[in-house]
Amino acid sequence: MAEGNWRELYKAAILELIPELLHIRVKLAEDAINKRLADAKTPRSERKEIESALSTLRELKRLKS
Repeated sequence: MAEGNWRELYKAAILELIPELLHIRVKLAEDAINKRLADAKTPRSERKEIESALSTLRELKRLKS
């Protein structure tokens, strides 16, 4: 389940509507994504998905700041 945890946190972040919670959800998602990236066993296809998710989170932060 650890492999999918970042996906759940990412989904929660991009769907968050409450500005006060958005920053928290983005941080949790980023932390989980970075942890997954640190795992040498993460497949290349998932790494591409992760890079896309990180890009989306960066853009979301930029738009909401």
